Amino acid sequence: DLIKEGRVNLSIEEIQRITCEYFGIPDDLVRAKTRKREVVQARQVAMYFCKEFTQHSLKTIGLHFGGRDHSTVIHGIQSVENQAETDSGFADRLAEIRRKLELHSR
Repeated sequence: DLIKEGRVNLSIEEIQRITCEYFGIPDDLVRAKTRKREVVQARQVAMYFCKEFTQHSLKTIGLHFGGRDHSTVIHGIQSVENQAETDSGFADRLAEIRRKLELHSR
């Protein structure tokens, strides 16, 4: 029961849309092959929240991001966690996106 309460009722697509809206980029870009820094960061943040807010496997999350491999998802999640530890401004932005996702899921 405790684990379920932490999860929120959001789809991967909703997480992508809300995250992209926050970063000010079209949500189809997180599924594209582009490696532009701002797109990569939005993609990694969206992957991070997909892992946090859904019960989907890493493989399934990767497939929703342009057919990426589960190891790419792991790398993205670790990158977000590492940046949040060293950059308090980034950690604040993550908290802001998390609030938007939690509000949207109610």
